[in-house]
Parts: sequence; C-alpha cells; structure tokens
Amino acid sequence: MNRVRFIRALGVRNVHNQIRRRYGLDANALAIPESALQNPMTLIPLSEVNRWYQSLEAATGNCDVILDVASEIKPNDLGVVSRWLLSGIDLASAIRRLNYGISSLQSGAFLSGSQSGHIVKWEYYNPFIDPQNKVHDSVRAAVFMTKMIRYYAGDSYTPMRVMMSGIRKSDEKYKQYFGCDIGWNHSKTEIWFHTDLLLSTQSMRFARGTKPLAMNFADLDEFLNMPAPDDEIKVIYELINYSCHYGFPTVEKVASLIGLSAQQFQRRLHAIGMNFTNVMGYVMSNIAVELMVKGVSSEEVSRRLGYKNVASFNRMFKKHRDLTPKQFIQHLV
Repeated sequence: MNRVRFIRALGVRNVHNQIRRRYGLDANALAIPESALQNPMTLIPLSEVNRWYQSLEAATGNCDVILDVASEIKPNDLGVVSRWLLSGIDLASAIRRLNYGISSLQSGAFLSGSQSGHIVKWEYYNPFIDPQNKVHDSVRAAVFMTKMIRYYAGDSYTPMRVMMSGIRKSDEKYKQYFGCDIGWNHSKTEIWFHTDLLLSTQSMRFARGTKPLAMNFADLDEFLNMPAPDDEIKVIYELINYSCHYGFPTVEKVASLIGLSAQQFQRRLHAIGMNFTNVMGYVMSNIAVELMVKGVSSEEVSRRLGYKNVASFNRMFKKHRDLTPKQFIQHLV
C-alpha cells in the first residue's frame, strides 16, 4: 500500500487528447477512462499511468509518440495551475514554484536544481515509474521543462544538454526538438542551462488582467489534496474514488489498482479497522454531495454512481449523512 502514488489528470490529459485526435482513437483505446480526465485535478493512480504509457505505443505503433504530441502543447494549457506557475516575474521564480508544487501534482516525483559553475541542472526523478516506461515519462518531463524555460527565454532557446532515462535507437528527432545533444540511460531527467537564464523575463506572455493569477479556494483545496503515502485511509479513499470511473466500485477493481488480490486488500482493510462496504459508502456519499451541490437531482446522482435503484442509493446516503438525499437538497435551498 505504501507504494501507491498518484498523478493529477492535468499531467497527462493534454497528451492523451492530442494522441486520440491525431490517430483517430476511440475513447477506450488508451487505458485511462475518459471521465477521469474531465477534471484536471482528478487523482490517477500511477499504476494506471504505467498502463497508459504502454497503451500509447501499442495503439499508435510510434515509440516517439510522446515527443511528437507533447511538443505541440503549451505550458499555459495546464489551466489555473499554469497561471500560478507562470505568474512569477522570472524563470527562477517559476522553477522554484514548480519544484515546490510538484508534490501536489505528482506524489513520489521530485524536481530540484543543482548548480555547477555557471551551469544549472534542473532535474526530474520519479522512482515509481515502471522500467519499461521510464523513457516515456522522461520525454514527457523533459519537453515540459524545456517549454517552461522557453516561455521565459524565448521559443528559439536550446538547452546546453538534455539527459534522459531509457534509450532510443534513433535520437535525431530529439536532437532536432531540443537543439542539443541528448544523453540517454541516465538515472534522472536533466535540462542544463546557463545561470544567466534564471533572470529571464522577456517572454512574459500572460495578458494580465484577463484571467485571475491566483487560484480560488475550491481550486486550491483540490490542488493541495494529495494523499501522503503513509496515510493509508486517504490512499484507499482516493483509489475507490478513482475506481468509480469504471462503474460501481468493487473490491476486485480497487485491489487491482494496488497490485493486490481481493483477499489481500480486504485483509489490509481489516488490519486498519475498516471494511470495504463502509468506506465505499463514505466515498460515494461524498461524490453525491458534490453533484447535488451543483444541482444534480438525487435520481440522476444515483444513476451516475451506478446504483441499481434509487432506494439503495437513498439508504447509503442516509447511513453516512444522517439525512435523505431530498432532506440534504432542502438544506441547500
């Protein structure tokens, strides 16, 4: 359980959508359910992202697909998070924000900077990506990091050197995109640039005043809502929450997201004083509340959550909220 990590949907959904459009793929071709990508703050288990990386190459027949589509995506395509990241006055402040904020975007991943003379090495490391997917994850990170630098230093900027995990038989595409030599089979992803670049401000392209630069409270709550690895209850909650994108949650589905058998998962739940039915009901009641606050009827909520009939949904809701759905809605008026 303590190896479960998450990534927010915003980290993969632009690549996902670009690949689907470019290759004409249907909604079920790329491992992650489409509904999980609708909200950019959705927490996706890294086990799903590992399956997603495998599906990209299998569905497209292109081992360089991450580079091909990620190079078309802009840093400000991340929405409200990019407004926060890119509202800094210079590259140094943007890098500090991203290094600090990575823990709320991807649990288990690390961003840091080190300096050697006049060279800054900006490093990305994620030990929870399967070995066969390291190169895909490294390319995704390297493209994004380079785009962050180019946002401030100009679109024509080329790094001094790029180091990546994994290997490609032909790296001509990569040399062309990054504009420098590529080092492969590295333990981390690194972008090297001169220290003078840290004060770059010439490409501040946000039209200030047209969009708020700060997050509202709801966005901030979601952004900070990343489970700590040792918080087993929170991890289980988010796994069940994610499994709802596959339909009504089952022990088998949630256990598969962790790489456990249903029996192993249930034993773990019992060891921490929980049972699946209760915690699943708690998750479902919270999702129901979010939907009803937005004006969705209790009948429609019941249908979306996969309940076979409204009566079953009503019983679950009353058990966990001490109110029927209709009473809860009346309290909102």
